[in-house]
Amino acid sequence: MTMLRAGIVAIASLWTSAAFAVSPTVGSVSPAGGKLGVDIEITLSGARLDDAKELILYDAGIKVVTLQPSKDGKTVKSLLRIAPDCALGEHQLRLRTLTGLSELRTFFVGALPVNKEVEPNNELSKAQIVPANTTVTGVITAEDADYFKVEAKKGERFSVEVEAIRLGRALFDAYVAVLDDDGKIVAECDDSVLFLQDPVISFIAKKSGFYYVMLRDTSWGGGNDSHYRLHLGSFPRPTAVFPPGGQAGTDVKVQFLGDPAGSLETVVHLPKTAAGDFPLIAESQGLKAPSANRFRVSPFPNVLESAGNHDQAHATASLREGPVAFNGIISLPGESDWFSFKAARKQALEIAVYARRVRSPLDPVLQLLDIKGKVIDSNDDAAGVDSVIKFTPEEAGVYYLKIFDQLRSGGADYVYRIEIRPPASSVTLGIPEVARNDTQSRQFIAVARGNRMATLLNVKRANFNGDLTFSIPGLPPGVSLHAEMMPAGVDTMPWVFAATPEAELSSSLVEPLARPRAADKTVESAYRHKLELVRAGNDQVYYATHTDRLPVAVIQEVPFELTLEAPSVPLVRSGSMKLRVKADRRPGFDDPISVKMLWNPPGISSETEVIIPKGKSAAEYAINAKGDAALATWKIVALASAPHKGGTIFTSSDLTPIRVTEPFIVGKISPVTTEAGKTIQIKCALDQKEPFEGKAVARLVGLPDKVTAPDKEITKDDKEVAFDIVLDPKIAPGSHKSLSCQVQIKKGSDTIVQAVGSGGILRIVPPKKAPAEPKKVAALETKTPGK
Repeated sequence: MTMLRAGIVAIASLWTSAAFAVSPTVGSVSPAGGKLGVDIEITLSGARLDDAKELILYDAGIKVVTLQPSKDGKTVKSLLRIAPDCALGEHQLRLRTLTGLSELRTFFVGALPVNKEVEPNNELSKAQIVPANTTVTGVITAEDADYFKVEAKKGERFSVEVEAIRLGRALFDAYVAVLDDDGKIVAECDDSVLFLQDPVISFIAKKSGFYYVMLRDTSWGGGNDSHYRLHLGSFPRPTAVFPPGGQAGTDVKVQFLGDPAGSLETVVHLPKTAAGDFPLIAESQGLKAPSANRFRVSPFPNVLESAGNHDQAHATASLREGPVAFNGIISLPGESDWFSFKAARKQALEIAVYARRVRSPLDPVLQLLDIKGKVIDSNDDAAGVDSVIKFTPEEAGVYYLKIFDQLRSGGADYVYRIEIRPPASSVTLGIPEVARNDTQSRQFIAVARGNRMATLLNVKRANFNGDLTFSIPGLPPGVSLHAEMMPAGVDTMPWVFAATPEAELSSSLVEPLARPRAADKTVESAYRHKLELVRAGNDQVYYATHTDRLPVAVIQEVPFELTLEAPSVPLVRSGSMKLRVKADRRPGFDDPISVKMLWNPPGISSETEVIIPKGKSAAEYAINAKGDAALATWKIVALASAPHKGGTIFTSSDLTPIRVTEPFIVGKISPVTTEAGKTIQIKCALDQKEPFEGKAVARLVGLPDKVTAPDKEITKDDKEVAFDIVLDPKIAPGSHKSLSCQVQIKKGSDTIVQAVGSGGILRIVPPKKAPAEPKKVAALETKTPGK
């Protein structure tokens, strides 16, 4: 065995399966954590785990000693060896089986010995006695409360920290209280800025003796999934770090603030490259804080606030022009801090506050002012609760920043960091969710030997909109990436991973990279995946974990291979075509196969899904191009899935080219007005742009019921096509405005189908009434005078 350099150790199991690939699932890991420097056996519970081959760990510091799946496929037991210098806190893991990858789950590492909760301990009088500096693991069931009895000395720090919602198991909103011998509450906590819904308490004991710690759900809820890790003892528990960030590659002297025993000072050696969040663990008298404080690593130097910088006249100044990070503390209610900096004319700048993002209680408001004290811009919460201002100076000169708390609060741990820099050109890569509120499914690549697996890649661009190329170093042996250049203006495209028939059954954690196609451009590139582990009503996320690596695994063969045939003709604007998809089935597999187009190029639409029926090997997939579809040769891919062995197997076609061109013919349909029962002609003028061989079929589509028009044939020389229209005498009057001429041009075995003259109008009016006959007037009798 060797220490996990890339976080992966493969252990051969004693029982394997020859079933086709079906993704495993892991619902829980028990226990939820372990101690530095010890071995611990964990149990992963789920389904389809009988062929488990590898426990993938995302970080160094833990060895996998054994891996033993149960024959019923419901559990896997693994012995882990935690190194003495393993990082404290959350560690990510997932299983690789012969047939797929499981969901990502978490495991916590602590510095204290671990004791299990012993029931009954749900009353003060039944409190479980535990030694100081212990981690207690347990479960809060409905309407439950757990009590623990801990001895402390007068003047000694007494700290409590709970890992509950951070375990990612359930919406467990923990409440903790410390009581004295008389049952009086000494300290209590529900939520904390530092750890969200997880509470933390730290105070100096006023007397020696026993203290009681009570833990429950804040609303007296709970359940079998409401696990906790309760840290008790005299360990340090600071709430903030000052400064809250530093320059990459430097040594920074920091103070841990908010600990009741006073601030703690240390020197931190920062990594050479800017890494964003950088966890810092406080240590005092040989004891470590159970969890890290957040600290930010940036590529530019620090400026610390000077004393009394509470107005413009005493603003802390940066002596350099260029990127800089101001650091300070709003130490008193009502306080404001001021800074000044130099800016060049027309130099775009981004001014970002890091307060809540480093778990400070400060809710910042940031104002940008000119030298006369006039507010140029102001922001409260552009970045969540933190402030961001984008600023392009009209004139070179000195500008000022004023920062204060939105509620005018303040305190010793109200730290902040203001970073000023030109907007960075960056791209963030990720895989979009395949289902709403599901951040686990298909957020990995499991590609079968001799086959392919596709995924969508989404790119979030910041200050860059050029063409991008992609690469993934460190793929498993025998696996290759098929990825096209992503044009400017496009943010989603498919990737296909292909495995050779001889590829080793293995896995890698990889970091996909993007680069500008233009050699003179640079861009910051990162892969990011946010896994929402705890969510509740109204789609609110209460706890999430993040990773910057993509798991890629080679799995055993699947029972079919999918091919999307490349059409021999283009897809024209305002046209359509039917693509042929074929499944090469292995003997014995004849289940229906669902096929979906993974991605449509700009202006292209497709059917939601087609089914290759049971026992069949092919189907047709209809796609359409709008009149403004992007003109290019695009690569598309079809994703196939089929139920198997209680799960789902996935595979895909390779990238398949489809060329979008201008239509061969454009035209216009002349509007026609007529009556029911008539026979008329509707004419479509043709403007032929691309000559074709032979004859094409022209069809008038969009006609209402009770109106017929036989198809016509046209050649490349025709300037017009006239359709003979027959209207049923019983058709109702009305206006029909969606007529078009569909032209089908045969080329080899394929057909180009396009619409010409869309929007033609047929008006059907009531028949004219015959004019009424004139009324007959009786002749007047004429009398002769005198008679």
